[in-house]
Amino acid sequence: MNLDDLSDFVLVATNGGYTQASRVSGRPKASLSRKVMALEAALGVRLFERGARAIHLTEEGALLLERASGPLHEITEATQVLRDGRTKPNGRLRINVPTLFGQLLMGRLAAEFSMAYPEVRLSVTMEDRAVDLVREGYDLVIRVNPEPNSELVGRCFVRDQVLVVSTPVFKAQFFKATSPAQPLPVVLRNSARSRSTWPIADGLNRELATQPVLELPTLSMVRDAVLTGIGAGKLPSLLVAEDIKAGRLVSWGPSSDQPSELWVLHASRRFASAKVNAFIRFLETAFPGDWM
Repeated sequence: MNLDDLSDFVLVATNGGYTQASRVSGRPKASLSRKVMALEAALGVRLFERGARAIHLTEEGALLLERASGPLHEITEATQVLRDGRTKPNGRLRINVPTLFGQLLMGRLAAEFSMAYPEVRLSVTMEDRAVDLVREGYDLVIRVNPEPNSELVGRCFVRDQVLVVSTPVFKAQFFKATSPAQPLPVVLRNSARSRSTWPIADGLNRELATQPVLELPTLSMVRDAVLTGIGAGKLPSLLVAEDIKAGRLVSWGPSSDQPSELWVLHASRRFASAKVNAFIRFLETAFPGDWM
């Protein structure tokens, strides 16, 4: 089996077909097609089902992609390190980050990193699912409260406290109400576990009965709703720090929820390349207080 043929198969499979693979690589579609057919002939199996307008991986093709994409990525990195030197960060660095982190911070961080390392071409995607680093070709991921995973290694770089917040007017009106037993109107995120009471660590050990008035899909939308005065919400301090500073929101105190931990992770079986180490060092500088 020819390693170049295998590499071209992975290129076509990960780009969803010959057209996009040709655009990415700058090579003719006919050349890529010949290489894939040569690999199929060598293996004696069909790797793609070919239609009039699209191709799809066969079961054998999907298995080969799963097993081959990671090692090929490592071989590419190894040859690049040997050619350019381990201490010189360069090449494409693919990072996947959670949506909220990306919206709040990643634009500035990406620009500052790119200015510090102009030979690294940073590519960032935002998703809240747990992407597969090796299979999907990512060098690094940032995850919130990740589950222990023997295939990933990394470090926590931010711990962010969850706060109960509302507008100042809403808080004042709630505590002036004639009935102290009235439930607290709250705005929830759809995926949050609904609780009938919210303990609030404000020094008074309060536990307030709650009444959901709105459920929304993202924390940014929860924040926007809370700013209208419709109710209180549980939000990470990173998201509401500017609102609290400006007086648009007030904190009722930390929620009883565990602080959110942000981790930067890479595949444990892959050596950390110069560009990966450079980004981790950059985060250490950007967030100097929380590393572990």
